[in-house]
Amino acid sequence: MSRLKFMNAVRPLCVLVMLGLFAPAQAADKAVAATPATAVINPATDMAKLAALVARLQAASAGSEEYAAVANEVGPVVDELRQAGLDAKQLDAIRRQLEQMRVLADQRLDQYEAATNENEGALENMYRSRVWDDMSFALAAFPYWRAWIDLELARMVNGQGEKSQALKPARDGFKAASVQLFKPGLVYGGWLGLGYVELEGGRKDRAKEIFKKLEEALASEPDSPVRQAVSMELRNIDAKQGTVSSFASKGGKYSDNDAPVIKNEAFAMLQQSRKTGGRPLEAAARLKSLIDAGKIDDQLLSNMMTYAQELSGVDVGPYTDLAGAEFAMANEHWYNAMQKYAAFFKAVQPPPDLDLNNYRYRWALAAYKSDIFEPAIDVLNKLLAQPRLSGELDEAGSKLLYAIYATREQKGGSQANHQKLREAAARFVSRSPHDPAADAARLMIAQTATSAGAALQQLGQASSAEAKAQIGRTAFGIIARDFSTAVARGKTAQGAGLARQGIDAWQTLPAEDKKDQFNFAVLLEMRALVDPEPDAVLKALDQIEQKGKLNNDIERALVWSRLQLLDRMKDPARSEAYVRKLAGSGIPAWQVEYLYPWIKDGKDVEQRMKLATLVRPAVKDQPEMDRRFAMLIIEDLLVKKDATGANEQARAFLKQYPKSGDAWRLVARSSEAVNQPFEADRAWNVITDKAVPTMPIWWEGMLSRVRIRTQSNRPDEACPLLKQLLKQQQYVPADFKDEFNAARGSARCATAQAAN
Repeated sequence: MSRLKFMNAVRPLCVLVMLGLFAPAQAADKAVAATPATAVINPATDMAKLAALVARLQAASAGSEEYAAVANEVGPVVDELRQAGLDAKQLDAIRRQLEQMRVLADQRLDQYEAATNENEGALENMYRSRVWDDMSFALAAFPYWRAWIDLELARMVNGQGEKSQALKPARDGFKAASVQLFKPGLVYGGWLGLGYVELEGGRKDRAKEIFKKLEEALASEPDSPVRQAVSMELRNIDAKQGTVSSFASKGGKYSDNDAPVIKNEAFAMLQQSRKTGGRPLEAAARLKSLIDAGKIDDQLLSNMMTYAQELSGVDVGPYTDLAGAEFAMANEHWYNAMQKYAAFFKAVQPPPDLDLNNYRYRWALAAYKSDIFEPAIDVLNKLLAQPRLSGELDEAGSKLLYAIYATREQKGGSQANHQKLREAAARFVSRSPHDPAADAARLMIAQTATSAGAALQQLGQASSAEAKAQIGRTAFGIIARDFSTAVARGKTAQGAGLARQGIDAWQTLPAEDKKDQFNFAVLLEMRALVDPEPDAVLKALDQIEQKGKLNNDIERALVWSRLQLLDRMKDPARSEAYVRKLAGSGIPAWQVEYLYPWIKDGKDVEQRMKLATLVRPAVKDQPEMDRRFAMLIIEDLLVKKDATGANEQARAFLKQYPKSGDAWRLVARSSEAVNQPFEADRAWNVITDKAVPTMPIWWEGMLSRVRIRTQSNRPDEACPLLKQLLKQQQYVPADFKDEFNAARGSARCATAQAAN
């Protein structure tokens, strides 16, 4: 008897199977759909197991018993892989291995048939032997498990037509298993698979019909995995269709396996409540039982909050307040939402793995919208401090915290708020650099920056042209401020660095800012210090001066710039011509304030004296500046060793300003230089009589008098002065210690010698 004839002989029996009149199985085979595994699934390990099973079939010694054993062992491996969340490519690889197993089994059976040498009796004996049982089971089991993989692949397909086509291989595989009359486990598993195929294809009524017949067939086997799966699917279908039994009548109790159905029932009733407007009390009872049992998770909570309006009026524990908060938020009732969130977080004791961070953020948002800032700040600071906060919430929370501090600043924030605003703005910009609102934060950071570098950093990160213009204006202002401070303190190197930054920042200014004469004057100041072409800067100075109607600040900037350029150009004739021009027209006090230090700091003594001599007649009506230039001239005469000229000028200076200590000092120094010790001593005496030992000028005068007397023909007259110095030696300034010790060493006084 051939294989075909043998199969035709048993085919009429399969009609009973197709009608659903199953005989109860004595013992379910392993080849059924397993319930979800609780152990951690390792896809790599299972793939290795599957490859090892294929290798066992490929061995030359593999007999029918080995094929049956592999057919039994492959089921749990495939079922675990189905639950591992694999992608289509990985599932297809598993499918190919199962198909290879089927091909190997078919080839092995061909070998068994060929071994009978077409002997009819031998063939029939083989078909009635354990060999046939094993091989027919393998030939049915491998396509059966391949069908479960086909079902997973079909679930990934979208589009009704495409899905229907994708489900065909799974349907064919399950149909083949459903007619294996002598393997009840495969029969039940096949029909279970066909039910899932119908369910995936959207034919819920047909799926429900198949599942009900399976449930009836397995009524005597309540522990059967197939029966449990069928019962669960039937309840799920009923729940999704809104057909549920009273939860209260069951005492509100359920098993772990019932939990998914309880969820489906609850949401079906919530959907019904939304349509009818009734209170979903039974849905709330189901959800509360799940919550009390610790079965609430992120997905369940998210689904619950889609029915926030319905759940806000029933008892689901503290989650009633959360639903109320979400419903209030949806209707922009900010203050009510804030109160509900606060009540929820005060009462809730969530499981450790439940993520409530999104609702904490919304709590802070509700408080902000209510203009109640402190709770919002407190919630956000705690939220943002969490180490495992999602990137999306980190960005949103950082932006909201910045918005809160910015709003408080607009309402008149304190110094503490000002600092917090800077910190929040920096965090917001770092988390969301491409956010359209980030440029406003960058501008705020730049406007409150303490250094030009910090402002320029924000300028480089700005995205919009408007923000670049605003930040550029701010950066230029900060640089100009720091530049002016640096040059006023004589920190030329620092000023030069700031000048280069300022020239770069100028390029970012809007056109209207560049037209501003003051801004342009500041730019010329910077260029005067670092521009490699000073002549070009001088021409720019001439052009702006010719426009006239310049305010004092601009004129000051232009004068300072010109002096810096003249100094850099080292052209004495041009410098002298400029100063002569100023002196000829009268020099206002503000110009002299720039002119005096510029002349005084000159390195060429002859040039310095010439310029000072030109300026002094023009400042006769400015006594303070007149004295300064007079002193500068006399001191330069002393530097040049023109003692006579210095003495003459000093005496004239003293005659003009008889009460000036500086005039007496210069008379004293120049008199000593022209070998008039008596006049020098007398001049120093005028100073020391009016000064005190705590003043450096007193020590300069006293030490000069000691030196003059020690070097005279009456050295003993230095002794009384030296005695005074010794009494006050605790006050000797550091600059005069060496001179003081020298005076003690050279004096011919018993007091000084005793002190030594």
